[in-house]
Amino acid sequence: MDQAQTYSIKLDGDWSLKDFYEFPHTFAQVYAFHYAFRSDAEVRDHDRLAHAFASYPWRGGYSAVNFYNVLANQIPLQLRPQVKSVRYSSPGLLELTLLVAAAASVGKVVKIFIDAIERLHEAYSTIYKGMQERKLLRLSVQRQQMSFSREQLQFVEESSDRLARLLGFGDLQELNSLTGNPVATLKILMSYYRRVRTLAEFQTGGKLSLPGDER
Repeated sequence: MDQAQTYSIKLDGDWSLKDFYEFPHTFAQVYAFHYAFRSDAEVRDHDRLAHAFASYPWRGGYSAVNFYNVLANQIPLQLRPQVKSVRYSSPGLLELTLLVAAAASVGKVVKIFIDAIERLHEAYSTIYKGMQERKLLRLSVQRQQMSFSREQLQFVEESSDRLARLLGFGDLQELNSLTGNPVATLKILMSYYRRVRTLAEFQTGGKLSLPGDER
């Protein structure tokens, strides 16, 4: 059984009350996403975890909230992020107990995001516009699974590959297998992008430093 260890995040700058909600909430979601793709990690119910990737229509924010909640709930209690200590000063420190390997992968993708920030913003903007033009953003992926045009599917598959590559996400094939639907795959990657972007904004804003795989 995996053991929880301490993951230390350096804090700095001025934090608002909203920051103290937004950062832990977003970090926990990205952590849960990375945890789900660790083949060696303990999961409470593998079938329920797999079902989460294929069970939501992805027509709006409600699907995303439920999706990340299910991922988090499949993490054993002892490995969910818990606050060990927090010191708010300059510099400050937030210590969490969790699966460090999964947390370090969060720090790694944030660094990747920052290093490729302009290319990622341009790619996401292009993909979002393309989804709008093809009327795929508000489309239920469950109801329309079998009726996408060849052009739509080509756009979606190429967009997923581009976004995954820029984010350093190496489990695209597994994600496709889990969703069974290329549009669901892209919408999940887009939601993941938005959450990593939020974490990157905290780091580029000088409010924190997330340790990566160098731990």
